[in-house]
Amino acid sequence: MEVAVLLGSFFALVLLGLPIAVSLGGATMIAAYTLSPIPLAIVGQKLFSNLDHFTLMAVPFFFFAAALMESGGLVRRLVGLANAMVGHLRGGLGMTTVLACIFFAAISGSSPATVAAVGYLMYPALLKEGYTKRYAIGALATAGSIGILIPPSIPMILYGFITETSIVAMFIAGIVPGLIYGGLMMIVARVLARKEGHAVREKATGKEFSAALRQSLPALSLPVFIVIGIYGFPEMEIGDMYLDGGAIFTPTEAAVMSSLLAIIVGRLVYKELTLRDFGNAIIISSARVGTIFWIAVNAIMFGYFVTKLGIPAIITEYIISLNLEPWQFLLVVNVVLVIIGFFLEGVPTILIFVPILFPAAQAMGIDPVHFGIIVVVNIELGLITPPVGLNLFVGASISGMSVVSVFRATLPWMIATIITLGLVTYIPAISLFLPSFMKF
Repeated sequence: MEVAVLLGSFFALVLLGLPIAVSLGGATMIAAYTLSPIPLAIVGQKLFSNLDHFTLMAVPFFFFAAALMESGGLVRRLVGLANAMVGHLRGGLGMTTVLACIFFAAISGSSPATVAAVGYLMYPALLKEGYTKRYAIGALATAGSIGILIPPSIPMILYGFITETSIVAMFIAGIVPGLIYGGLMMIVARVLARKEGHAVREKATGKEFSAALRQSLPALSLPVFIVIGIYGFPEMEIGDMYLDGGAIFTPTEAAVMSSLLAIIVGRLVYKELTLRDFGNAIIISSARVGTIFWIAVNAIMFGYFVTKLGIPAIITEYIISLNLEPWQFLLVVNVVLVIIGFFLEGVPTILIFVPILFPAAQAMGIDPVHFGIIVVVNIELGLITPPVGLNLFVGASISGMSVVSVFRATLPWMIATIITLGLVTYIPAISLFLPSFMKF
């Protein structure tokens, strides 16, 4: 009865058109007031104890760093370097878009922020070069989803927080899948450009490439610094010298350092970050963080009720009773998460459904890091599928096209996402290869 009231209230509120956060919180309050399975005072205590967590501090600082990069000239330099590297190939400007998204993803941790930051620079450039609107916005909306696979990643932080999985291990595990995804996207960019008959541009001269590299080095220092800081130096012995190795700072501290470096580079090196830009970055990042934490607050309450009512245990026992092989279970998980992605954003997907599916994955012997990467790639797919795909809405605001038109534009590019999901799901070594060399 309690389960029916909780879940029924949630879906009823969603169907009424209320925001996901309100639906989650409303369903929780309805269940608490009508059935009182848990005292409201305990719900409040649980809510604040879960939010009062050092790990979650990384979220606002990564968003702040991304906002500072957008206005401090860092994104423009990274795009310039990407163009110098691959702009001369067929579909080079489309490939530049993908590569620029990879560069920006290595700092921002957010897909919508990646689409916005790179999109406002690359979309006009693609149209000016003769690419169609469909090609340009399809490339941006889909390549922007790399923002949550290439570390750092907000969804990975939340997944690690919920499942108590090492966030550093998750970050490292996302590198190879992210590069594979980016490589597949570049192939799609080249194939589609050939179909549209785009001419090949002249290759950047050594002087032009050196200039682009020199200008982008301060911006590139951010991801390099973050990588070294989070992953640390390997243990090594050189003659009489011995280096113990290990991380320099935590992912949360890395988020703070990335914000500080973005200020230094944007203000003192490129000299484009003004006091007004700094204030705008605070406003922009505050809105983004407020959205995520508002959803998180209500999702944590909802998830607490779900756990107390024993739903994860029931589902785990049911799945085990089906005697599924691990590959069959992962197929079911992918289908379920794809369907969920039509209706929920990445944050509520992690906060609501990961606590339900994760115990079953553990019972199947699936590595928590591997399972986490599968979840993240599924969220990437959800970002470019209607009706709630955030990248589609950002793409629509950039291009002036309808959300449906943006979705249609992403369809050929989505092939790369689906292939990446299949590879990550059934070849665990893609995710676990790099973490196997690290100590956590």
